[in-house]
Amino acid sequence: MNRISQIRSLIVGTSLAIGLLITSVAQAHISLVESTPAADAVAATPKQIDLVFNERLVPRASRLELSAIKNGEVTEKFEHIDIEFINDGKTLRAKLHHPLGAGVYRVQWRAVGDDNHPMTGEFSFTVE
Repeated sequence: MNRISQIRSLIVGTSLAIGLLITSVAQAHISLVESTPAADAVAATPKQIDLVFNERLVPRASRLELSAIKNGEVTEKFEHIDIEFINDGKTLRAKLHHPLGAGVYRVQWRAVGDDNHPMTGEFSFTVE
């Protein structure tokens, strides 16, 4: 192989590697790593709900909604929840004003990270 062919191969290979790197970085959105209570958990009455993400949240654009569920239907939405961001901004903490009664609860979240791309999700847990 002559010198020009080697240089072309090196340029093409480097370009492909850079393209793959940019694509993987561009697709790396914020995601939920852990929650307390955990999804589908049966727990004692929590005093707070913690959502831990893989990167720092944008507070003005990230939120949590809590609803009581019975027979698959929302029976109550909790309006008065204090939200704070801890753990270097990677954890959204919802402090509950009143203890939760026995039943099933759904957490719906919206999280925005440094790339400003909103991600959403939900999970349920049960209080004994």
